[in-house]
Amino acid sequence: MINSLTVEKLQLTLDAASILPSHLCWRLVDGYIRANTWTLDGDVVTIGLAGPGDLIAPLNSKGQAMERVCLTRVSVEEVSPSNEELSACLHHQMAQAISLLQIGRLRPVDSRLIHLLHWIGARFGMISSQGTVVSLQEMNLTHRMLADLTGMTRVSVTKALSRFKASGLIVTRRDVDLLLPHGIHGHPWHL
Repeated sequence: MINSLTVEKLQLTLDAASILPSHLCWRLVDGYIRANTWTLDGDVVTIGLAGPGDLIAPLNSKGQAMERVCLTRVSVEEVSPSNEELSACLHHQMAQAISLLQIGRLRPVDSRLIHLLHWIGARFGMISSQGTVVSLQEMNLTHRMLADLTGMTRVSVTKALSRFKASGLIVTRRDVDLLLPHGIHGHPWHL
């Protein structure tokens, strides 16, 4: 006779603005999460975004304050990844942090926003024959959130989006989605 001990995996559903417990590995089933840290002055710095299907490794910050905040309603399940999966996840998280830091240093400031939109589109968007569709509403990326992600002001983001629409760099779809047309701006998300 073989006795087996079945360990239940933890599953959570969290509302927007909730903090994901950071000591476990999670698979994001549904929703979007933002990984944050802070400057010495207390300003929030985004070091990553996660979406459906992403593996989220525990934060090991060695004294640096970090957290994962739910951008939307989120469903996660605890997982026990292999060493290879964990290594790939950590490499991906580091690559995201580097990309977001690079975007945050671009000049002129408006270029930060268009690069961020293309980066988000490459990561979470839907590719169509006209370009990449990004649903800011689905991800709960308000102008305030885009400002936080780029180091811009909310007013600057709103004005820049208007300029991008007027110049054809972005096209509004269904009042909540943005289309980033192919070929207009090259491939700015490759920094």
